[in-house]
Parts: sequence; C-alpha cells; structure tokens
Amino acid sequence: MSERVELQAEIDTPRAALFGLLATTEGLRRWLDDAELDARVGGSVRLRMHDAEGIGQVLSLQPPQHISFSWDWVDEPLGAASVVAFDAIDHGARTHVTIRHVGLPGARQVDLHSRLWEYWLGRLVDAARALPDKDEITHP
Repeated sequence: MSERVELQAEIDTPRAALFGLLATTEGLRRWLDDAELDARVGGSVRLRMHDAEGIGQVLSLQPPQHISFSWDWVDEPLGAASVVAFDAIDHGARTHVTIRHVGLPGARQVDLHSRLWEYWLGRLVDAARALPDKDEITHP
C-alpha cells in the first residue's frame, strides 16, 4: 500500500516570496544544503539534504501556488514511484504551506520521511522569516 507524509505551516511571508523559496534554485538553496531546479514541467530537480541527494522531474508548476516533482534518492532508491508537492495558499497576510510526499513504500519510509520533512520544513520557515525583502525572490 502507498503511504504519505503531509506537513503544514503558517508563515508570515507573502505567497509570491514563499513560492520563490520552493520553485527557484536560488530560493531552494536558502533552506536546503544545495539545489538545482529547471522550473518547467519535465525539468530536472536535484536537492541535497545533508549527505543525501534526491532527484526527480517537475510534474506540475502552477505559480504562485503549486509545484510537484517525482522523487527518489540517488544512493538508496525507494523502489517505488514517489512525488513531493508543495502548495502555498494565501491566508490573509500570511501563507499556508503544505508539503506532501506520496507514494512512500511502507510505514518505515513514512516515518523516516516524516522526520526528514519536519526538519526541512523548519528550515523553510526560518528562511522565509529571514528574507530581508519579502519580495526578493520571485517565482518562475
């Protein structure tokens, strides 16, 4: 059976600036260890998180609300197709962000990825708060 992780946060950052943190190489590098993103459907994604590297392809890009991409680990493939999706919804002056990782193969992977995404969601929140000019990073 396919499993999923879903995490949410409310962030005091306008949606356009927050989406820039999710859908640009420059933005992703503010909260991940490294990133490369070709921000177009079919474009490649490569994200470094500590000593691990995830790769995939952009499946959907709907600025300034949604980006999703296929996901697998370079060194320890999951053995199943999985997808990571970020959604940013206006909530007054704040942005409600949701991270979903679907298609994880079993409870062990759900637990591991839940902890992983909790950590990186915290880093995303910190990066959004640290933007000196909330309109500094714009979405593609």
